[in-house]
Parts: sequence; structure tokens; C-alpha cells
Amino acid sequence: MGNRWVREIKKLADGERQDLGAGLPPIPSLEVVYLTDPEALAAVLPPPLTPPAEPRVHVRITDIDLTFGEYRHKELVGFLAVDAVYDGFTGEYPLLIPIDLESAISVSRERNGEPKKLADIELIRAGDHVEGRITRNGVTFVEIVGDVAGPLPVGEPYPAAQWWYKFMPAVSGSGFDGDPLLVRYDQVRTPVTAESVEGKLVLRDEPTAPIVDLPVRETASIAWTTRSSKGKASVVGPVDPVAFEPFAYSRYDH
Repeated sequence: MGNRWVREIKKLADGERQDLGAGLPPIPSLEVVYLTDPEALAAVLPPPLTPPAEPRVHVRITDIDLTFGEYRHKELVGFLAVDAVYDGFTGEYPLLIPIDLESAISVSRERNGEPKKLADIELIRAGDHVEGRITRNGVTFVEIVGDVAGPLPVGEPYPAAQWWYKFMPAVSGSGFDGDPLLVRYDQVRTPVTAESVEGKLVLRDEPTAPIVDLPVRETASIAWTTRSSKGKASVVGPVDPVAFEPFAYSRYDH
């Protein structure tokens, strides 16, 4: 019997980065973009991120249901993010990535710095009626309900970026073991279908996912989309650990 505690490590070539999402089929999502209070958005951005020109918040629920031969991979993923700027480029800074697959949480946090937390998630489409919900600790803090109103233009593939923070809380209980790192995730998103939705987004208070603190001032869009994407993550560099520490707790709390 082999030693299952030890695995052979596959080395990447110099300059090679793992491509996330390559080869996957288009995936359906229910997506809301809304404008919030500019000061509230600015307050949630760790340095060196700065506020964008428009205070946009992104709320998405995605159904990943894939079959590889006899193996089926199924997970529902949420995405709560704000627009943020670094080095002149506007990307999405996720405050929380809820997911219903526990095995995906630690590897995403430790390798990439993605703020994933376990949640109960629903995404339903029955004809033209759509519903999406994200629940933690018994509170459905995100609820999207509506009806598909019609098709939207399907654009060309486009670049997008996310900002993640990779860090390890210190054994001492204060600060970090090693400097926190800013990670940039560059994507190419390829839309396949897009439909407008007439509906509403409801936010409720849940202390470990306080999206309600970014109030809806104006709903910019609600859409049902399918698209594929691929991307690669890279380390931008270390960030000030003292300035970042107040922002770290909410990304690891339960």
C-alpha cells in the first residue's frame, strides 16, 4: 500500500500559472448590479485598493453542475463584491464568496485568498421565473426573485479582474505569520446568453455576511446569464499588515 499521507508534487514550468476554469462549459448565473452609498463602499476597501468612479456592488449566484465521465461535480456559489481600483485598473473585490461545498473552502482560502464561507444556496429557474437565495446561520441575507423579460445583446469576450488577499493569521492571535499578499485574478469572460430580469433584490442582516451595510440606492441591472471564463491568479505583492488587519477578521469568521 502506498503512503496516502504524502503526494507527488507536479512542478509548474518557470512562469507557468494554473489556469482556472479553462475548458469548462458555460455556466448559468443570476446576477444583480446595484449602486450603493460611496462612503459605505470606500469603508470596506483594504489598502491599497481605492474607491471606483461608481459605487457598484455585484451579487451573483452561480450553479456549477459538471459531468466528467462518470463523475459529477455539483456546487452552488455566491459572489458579493464591490468595484475597487488598484494601479488604475477597476476590478471586483469580493467581500464574501458563499459556497455550499465544504471541501472547496480551505484550498481556495489558503492557495488564492478567496473569502469563501459555507452557506445554503438556492438557484431556481422554472420557465421564465427565477429565484436565488443565500442563507447563513438561519438568515436568508440575499434573495433575488423575478421573471425573465427578454433577451439582451450578447457581447464579445471581455477581460475582468478580481482582487484577493492571501494571509495567514498569526499563531499568537495577533497580526499575521508573514506579510499579507494582494492577489490579482485576471479573467477572460465569454458570454453565451444574456436575458434581462424584472424583479427585486432583498438584503437582510446577517452578522457574518453584512451585505446589508451596503444599501441599495439604485438597481442597475438584474440578469440571467450563461458564460464561460478562464483566468489566472498572480501575486501583486505584500500589503501593509497593520493597515490590513482590521479587514482580515470578516474574511475568516464563521
